[in-house]
Amino acid sequence: MLTQAQIRELIPHRPPFLWIDSIAELEPGVRCTAVRFLDPADPVFAGHFPGNAIFPGVLIIEAAAQTAGVMLGGLRAGPGPEQAEPAAAGTPLLAAVNRFKFFRPVKAGSVLRIETRKIAAMGAMAYIEAVVWVGDESVAKGELAVVSP
Repeated sequence: MLTQAQIRELIPHRPPFLWIDSIAELEPGVRCTAVRFLDPADPVFAGHFPGNAIFPGVLIIEAAAQTAGVMLGGLRAGPGPEQAEPAAAGTPLLAAVNRFKFFRPVKAGSVLRIETRKIAAMGAMAYIEAVVWVGDESVAKGELAVVSP
């Protein structure tokens, strides 16, 4: 398991735009599971929407992209996540969002589990399936294209 401090060593995102708290599972280059607690005190909930705090879908996609970034470029394969080292190649960048669907609103106070899995690659482009869960319910699913510099 990687902490947010360890994640900060691997991808350039920083609060208030770092949308993953920890990495629960990691198989570098293959799959990754991240976790995010949606704190009701987070300023995003003050304006989206007052009295009906819903986490924006675009930020769910961003959390999935950050999880994919850790999976693809944040770590080099090692004996385990605890022994992994920062990648030298650079930060993977989001290139496309495809067929993302949202199945229900995600409320403040929820815990997101973001699962990413590489489904294909062509040159520097990797295609990622992302599924986002709250508890045992899938709340969003789609594909991302990520390019590594």
